[in-house]
Amino acid sequence: MKIILFILAILIGIPMFAQQKQSLLREGTKLYNDSSYSQAEIKYRKALEKDQDYFKSSFNLADAVYKQERYEEASSLFNALKDNARSKEDLAKVYHNLGNSLAKENKYEKAINAYKNSLRINPTDDETRYNLALTKKNKQKQEEQNKDQENKDQENKDQENKDQENKDQENKDQENKDQENKKKQDKISKEDAEKMLDAIQQKEKELQEKLQKKKVKGKKIKLLKDW
Repeated sequence: MKIILFILAILIGIPMFAQQKQSLLREGTKLYNDSSYSQAEIKYRKALEKDQDYFKSSFNLADAVYKQERYEEASSLFNALKDNARSKEDLAKVYHNLGNSLAKENKYEKAINAYKNSLRINPTDDETRYNLALTKKNKQKQEEQNKDQENKDQENKDQENKDQENKDQENKDQENKDQENKKKQDKISKEDAEKMLDAIQQKEKELQEKLQKKKVKGKKIKLLKDW
């Protein structure tokens, strides 16, 4: 009897459980359509608490996160859904939205691959084809901007190197000039010293000559005697 009651409780509980998660999903979708994305996210998460494998809630949750511009988190959520898609149509939608999130992250190459995967499953999806073309254009624009920035950085680097070379040359020229001035000063100092020495020697010579003349002038001359 207990077993029968237990089974009955389970059978009764399953529909109620399903109704609860579906109700939460509907409430979340209504909020989503009203642009209340954060409130919709809460409902979708509550639905997932009832059933972690509830694909619709997981997909809508990722959409709600995307609408809140949390693109990296949205990309992770969509990427996790690839293996849980119930049909090819659902998988195509997952790849499409994954491409949208990656494009918002400026991860254009990965976004292009996601769109291509979506088109392989559903080649008639014009929106995916449009987004693919737009993302390719943005990727090309990004590459051109990166190239322009690289060229600009290289020009700045070349200018910095040139300025440094000019500065080094100026320093070297100034150093050479200082050395030349020092040599000139040393040469002048040596010449002055030699001149001073010559002058001193000349004065000493003149002094000696004067002293010699005085000595000669003051000497007594002996007279010869006439014997």
